[in-house]
Amino acid sequence: MMLAANAMAASVVIVLSEDSAPYQEVTERIRAGFAGLGNEAPVLRVLQAQSLQAGDGAFTAADLVVPVGVRAVETVAKLKLHAPVFSVLAPKSAVDQIAKEHPALDTRTFSALYLDQPAVRRMALIRQALPGRKRVGVLLGPESSDALRALQAAAREQGLSLEIERVASAEELLPALKRVLAESDTLLVLPDAQIVNKNTAQSILLTSYRAQDPVVAYSKSYVSAGALAAVYSTPAQIGQQAAELLARMVQAKPLALPPPQYPKYFSVSINYQVARSLGLAIEDEAVLLQRIKAGTERD
Repeated sequence: MMLAANAMAASVVIVLSEDSAPYQEVTERIRAGFAGLGNEAPVLRVLQAQSLQAGDGAFTAADLVVPVGVRAVETVAKLKLHAPVFSVLAPKSAVDQIAKEHPALDTRTFSALYLDQPAVRRMALIRQALPGRKRVGVLLGPESSDALRALQAAAREQGLSLEIERVASAEELLPALKRVLAESDTLLVLPDAQIVNKNTAQSILLTSYRAQDPVVAYSKSYVSAGALAAVYSTPAQIGQQAAELLARMVQAKPLALPPPQYPKYFSVSINYQVARSLGLAIEDEAVLLQRIKAGTERD
């Protein structure tokens, strides 16, 4: 959204889903980025989602609102603010769903830096870490079903084939998992609460392990729990990119939102104990990271 130029410092309001370490990490990175702007630094205010009110004076004067996390995006969307909104630390599926539910949040007034990774990066991890495995199984639930086309395109680009099973309810999960494991040699797990939650996470890992299918996941914590590998962005990495994007936004005259985008900074994590248990020789994390970057980044 284009805004009229303002001779005064811009006003930016950050809204946190909760007051925990990941959200504070993002906030501190943004704060540090603004500090580097000197006299051009915006006026920054940080609020908690649970205490928001539409009539808060911070929103009246805000040039830009930055919700951090899904709860914050949902809360801000309901307030129907006039200021543009730039979402941070929420996955694409959640951002897209919120945008559908609130049509006023169009591309002129709403954009995002997603939490999750692009499909090609996930497929590149599989190709680089597991070069002998070409058949990738994926379970798609309500939150991840829209990712199918991107997954298919990324698999083709990386020379992999996909085996897809859809899961509409908790009762369907285990039968669908067994079917997809029978047809694949690697399981790619996506962030979807219908698929992976506190009741199913260990069952997915154990069932896949018995089938000798390594699990490629989306978070370091899932790798620690028993997945073989993951590509992900830390809150610090998301915060760093958010700081860079926001600094450019507030310096622009007039302020303009960038297009929605995936993280450019990311990490790779490998569970080498699981690799040994499966008889797999996996490259060093730093080597895999550089190979994924080289194979997926475009000029």
